[in-house]
Order: sequence, then structure tokens, then C-alpha cells
Amino acid sequence: METKSFFSYDIKNLKGDIMGGFTTAIVALPLALALGVASGAGAKAGLYSAIITGILSTLFGGTPAQVNGPTGAMTVVLIELYEKFGAEALFAAMLVAGVTQILIGGLKLGKYIHLIPQPVIVGFTNGIGFLIFLKMIPYFETGPVVALITIAVMLLFPFITKKVPASLMALIVGTVAGTYLLPGGELVGAIPSGLPQFTLPSFPANQLVDIIQSGIILAMLGCIESLLAALVVDEMTKTKHHSNKELIGQGIGNTVATLFGALIGTGAIVRSAVNVNAGGRTRLSGILHGIILLVITLKFAPLASQIPLAVLGGILMGTAIKMVEYSATRKFTYASKRAGSVIIVTTLLTVFSDLVIAVAAGTLLSMFLFVLSMGEVYLKQYPISIKGGKKVASYTVEGPLFFGVSNAIASKLEIESEDADIIVLNLMNMPVMDSTGAIAIKSIKQLLEGNGQTLILAGVKEQAGKLLTKLEVISDEDLQISSMRIKDVLSHIEMNMVNA
Repeated sequence: METKSFFSYDIKNLKGDIMGGFTTAIVALPLALALGVASGAGAKAGLYSAIITGILSTLFGGTPAQVNGPTGAMTVVLIELYEKFGAEALFAAMLVAGVTQILIGGLKLGKYIHLIPQPVIVGFTNGIGFLIFLKMIPYFETGPVVALITIAVMLLFPFITKKVPASLMALIVGTVAGTYLLPGGELVGAIPSGLPQFTLPSFPANQLVDIIQSGIILAMLGCIESLLAALVVDEMTKTKHHSNKELIGQGIGNTVATLFGALIGTGAIVRSAVNVNAGGRTRLSGILHGIILLVITLKFAPLASQIPLAVLGGILMGTAIKMVEYSATRKFTYASKRAGSVIIVTTLLTVFSDLVIAVAAGTLLSMFLFVLSMGEVYLKQYPISIKGGKKVASYTVEGPLFFGVSNAIASKLEIESEDADIIVLNLMNMPVMDSTGAIAIKSIKQLLEGNGQTLILAGVKEQAGKLLTKLEVISDEDLQISSMRIKDVLSHIEMNMVNA
């Protein structure tokens, strides 16, 4: 088990870390190439993103077994920024994103990223999948048959074996098809084989505001995706990541990557899962993944230049199809129409609007629907009983009680218990009561008393009892009865009726 020190290492993890690093590098290679080309910054920018963030974000991050690098979600935003502002402004925005992530982690704001509702994340992921697919259509058109072959391998090869990454096999099969069977398609082109040079991005002053805004958007997206990946790693390794440290590590990796002409990256869910499944457990696995990619880039860059663009487009199209959360969407929609509506709205806004607007609107919609659900109070009714000649109707309140629902409850009680003389309201299952809930009970009591009926409470907990007496909803004497269990309250009513 890894300790907090960088210099401490348990040798028993070495074999697994080596296998994890090697396997993940093989998986990352075609994706890094494809994402770099798709972004507009070039294949080298994607490769060095995987190398630099793969090493530095892992080294300084808070999730030891996580693998970092360029991802589809981030690339979608980078494509839009590249098309809108150009390369220099894109790299300036990425630099802002890296610094922003360091600040978010340093200010210990990482915990708030987890507050985004799960249906929003599912909808966002679905939308990103659709966007990637649409963005790759121009690459598809450079060699439709080759692209279709590549997509087919991406989707079908895992059914044959999972020992060889589908993306690597798609890269090989697609390249062979595009080179020997259906030649003539557009190629990736020359990839510089040397190490990247340190460069400070420059940009026109009139783009400063746009660059800062775009950088913040990139930072937030990177934070969300990285912490989601961290949660996946936690579940697989039975460990717990450090959110703020993870974001600082992401920021360091992204800042350095940008200064060397590479794309920014995030925690990559699929590559992290591959790493863990292959045996990776510590930072060494992610660092080795970056080093192996560096060796491949320096030694075999000329070979990568011969890859057809249709192949890279097909790889990303296959990735996009796999990204869509079919199972989660179906489960959420089946379990709750409200969750389903949040997924649909977030997905549509992601595709047709703006990623930040999509997440913000999805979160606000989730909050609104949650507030509506809080107003749904369920009454569990018991059979009407006769106690000393009086009809007694008993109910248990299920859910929170607010003033706004008091009329609805009173109306329900009036309709279902119009013949009852006494109504017992069991509050045992109310988790907590505030002044709003107490006033709601007072309102219900007054409405029922106006009909000549008596309301008696049961199962009142200590905190609620103090509040009800302070607000004069019930007396101290009534509280002695109301704090009893419902069966004891019913026995008390029967005894009083008999004695009367």
C-alpha cells in the first residue's frame, strides 16, 4: 500500500504497476493521436498531453492509480475554441485552465464538484458522445469505408477478446485497410520526433476576456471529469482519493503541458480502469504509462504520420458510441421520470447549446424537481377504529412536512376521515422538523378543529416536541401523550373514552 511519501514504495506492487503502465500506454496511444488531430493542434499535441499530464498530474495528484491524458469531453471544447479563436488563444485559455485548477484545489473547493447530480453527469456524458460523433464526420468523409471498418473493429473486437485493446486493433486494421486496400485517403502527416519546446502563448489583447472565460470553463470541465474518474478508481481499488490534491495535480500537469505545446488533460475513466484491471495500484503505473508513450513518440513518430485521418475519426466515433450511457439512462428514466427529464434536458443542451449552460441548467432543474418532491408528503392510513364510541382515524406521515403542503394534507384528512371524531397523526417517520413544519401542523390542527374533529399527535421526537411547545402548537401536557408510540396513544384514547 502506497504511503503519503513520494519516496516510499511497496515492491509487491511493482509487477502490477509495470503491467498497468504498459497496457494503458498501448490503449492511450491511438486515442492521444486521434484527440490531438481532432482538436486542431495536431497529433503531437495529443501525444505530449498524454505524456506530460500522464507523468506530472499522476505524480502530484491525489488518486494514485488514476491515469491522466486528453479525453473526448475536453477535446470537444478545445475544437470549438480552436475554431472560434485560433491556436494561440486556445493555448492561452488552456494555461488559464491549469492555473485555475491549482487555485480550486489550493482553496479546497474540490468537495463542491461532487455536488453535481448524477443525472446531470449522465446527460452531460451522453451529449459529449453525440458531439464527438458529429465533430468527426469530416474525418469520416475522407475515407468512409476505412472509417466504417475502424468503427466496426472498435465495437466488435471486445467480443472476441479483451486482452488486446480495441482501439489499438482498430488503429492497426484501419491503417492497413487505408494503406493497402483502399489507399488515397488523407493522412495525419509529418509528426516532429523531437522533444517539444517551451513556448509562452501570445494572443491579441481584445481576446483576453474570452480567454479567461474559456479557461474557467475548461478548468471546471477538467475538475468534473477528473473527480469522476477518481471515484471510479476508488470503487475499483477500495481506496479514497484526495479531491483537492487531485485538482492541484491536474493543474500542475495542465499548466506545464500548455507551456510545451500540448493539450490539457483530465483523469481518464477508461484508461484508469484499464490500469487498475491490469494491476496498476500506485503512481508508478501512471508515470510509466507516460514514459512508455514518450519512447514510442521519439522512436516511431514517422510511422504515425502514415495513419489515415479516417482511421482516427473512426476510433473517436467508436469511442463516442461507447461513451453514451445507455444503461444508466434507462435505469434512471425507469426509476424516476424526473431524473429522466434531467438527463434529456442536459443531453440536448450539451449538443445544441453550451457545455457550461448544460451543466448549470441540468443542476438547477434537478434542484427545482427536488424541491417539488420535498412537497410530496405521503400519509399511510390505518383502518378506522372505535374507541369508547368515538371513531378514530390513524395516519403516519411519510416525508418532510412544509407549510405549503398543510392544506393538501388537511384536505386529504377531511375527505378520507370525514366520519372520524379523532384523527391521530403519527410523526415517528419524520426525520426532522423545523418551524415551517410546526406551523404546518398548527394549520392542519386548526382546519380539522373547524370541522369539529380533534387532532392528536403521536411519535413526536424530542427536538420536534420542544419546537411544537415553544410555538404553542401543543401544550406540555399534550406533549407527554404525543411523545408516545402510536399504539400507546391509541390505548390512552380508549382508556380516556371508557373513563369518560
